[in-house]
Amino acid sequence: MALQHTRSRSFPCGSQEAAIIKVGESLLSESTPSSLSSVSNRIKGLQNLYGSIDDLLLLPHIQRSIAHECSEKCVDEMMEGYIMLLDACAAAKDVVSLAKRDAQELLSGVRRRMHAEAASTYLSSRRKLRKMVQKASFTMRKKQNLGKGYETRPVEKLLMDAKSATLGMISSLFFYMTGTKTHSSGSLVAKIMESKKVEETDFSKVDAALMSFMQNGDDDVKFDDVLKSMECSIQIVEDGLECLFRRLIKTRVVLLNILSH
Repeated sequence: MALQHTRSRSFPCGSQEAAIIKVGESLLSESTPSSLSSVSNRIKGLQNLYGSIDDLLLLPHIQRSIAHECSEKCVDEMMEGYIMLLDACAAAKDVVSLAKRDAQELLSGVRRRMHAEAASTYLSSRRKLRKMVQKASFTMRKKQNLGKGYETRPVEKLLMDAKSATLGMISSLFFYMTGTKTHSSGSLVAKIMESKKVEETDFSKVDAALMSFMQNGDDDVKFDDVLKSMECSIQIVEDGLECLFRRLIKTRVVLLNILSH
């Protein structure tokens, strides 16, 4: 879904349009993240994209276009789509928050040489995290097509592209953290990961080390550096998701103001 096809008289000419298109193209063409830092960069890119969209929505002729050309059904689905994005972002924040807490508790347990107890608690919480991801992914799949069919108009298409980029980032984050696909072949995660080689992540390294420890009883579990790095990276992602959540709320408010006049 390329943003270069969204040019229209409804868009302003010049650098603003080019900047929005460039950011959107970059985000939509992103491959599966290979680290939490790359996830963080994608989140920052989305923040910039929604900031550019907000600037665009403040232009009088864009506001007139949305207010006069959007049908009632289009408006309802657009608003419901933003609620879905906020729910997905909130779910991602919850998952990341749980992962951060798990990493902190595991690191504390390893330092106190309570390996067995810490490992058991961590792996149990990881199962809970995977269930949270499955539930959130199911909800995203069920509502990902909201607003589809209205994207022939430039502004609506840009909003749909931004939504797709956001859901794609969240799905990639979920996959990176769990290393598992949902069962539906049509899911966002499955589509993103289709035909791609899955690299080992910090999460999968820790999982593998703990499983080995639980099975073999090797008390020499050493991944302090990995856990410290994970904790810092997770915090950055968590902060980024919070900023993105606030940005999504702002964009939704701007749209509501336009549509209420």
